[in-house]
Amino acid sequence: MPVQGLGRGFWLGAATALSVLGAIAAYAATPDEVIAERRAGYKHMGEVFKAMKAGVESGADVAQFATGAGDIVAWATKIPTMFPPGTETGGGTHALPAVWSDRPGFDKLAGQLRTEAGKLQTVAATGDKAAFVAQFKATGAVCGECHRTYRAKL
Repeated sequence: MPVQGLGRGFWLGAATALSVLGAIAAYAATPDEVIAERRAGYKHMGEVFKAMKAGVESGADVAQFATGAGDIVAWATKIPTMFPPGTETGGGTHALPAVWSDRPGFDKLAGQLRTEAGKLQTVAATGDKAAFVAQFKATGAVCGECHRTYRAKL
């Protein structure tokens, strides 16, 4: 054994892990790329909400919105990873410093969005318009709370 108690398998695993970490570091996104990705994610979420609102107002079948609600669930799951240190400014960000200074509060709201959007997805799949409207409002309320606290007024 090369080092006391550490076999060849350990060293091969360690070398592989270092190679993977090196590859990840080589492809790490720049702050502006991260900001662009998060802006695109929020834009998509806004488009989904806009389509849902129009559908509710026109009396459309709400079952069609289950996929869009699933997109919001997926985005809400990703939100906490989209605000790493170094992305506080630049790239047209509208994030307020509170995102970084009150990270527990920000992450909590992202979790609440994921939960409420999950309920929205479930309700949409049932086709129950009244339940969908109520859950749409509850989901939107989480968005509004986050905007008031963590997003600059536009």
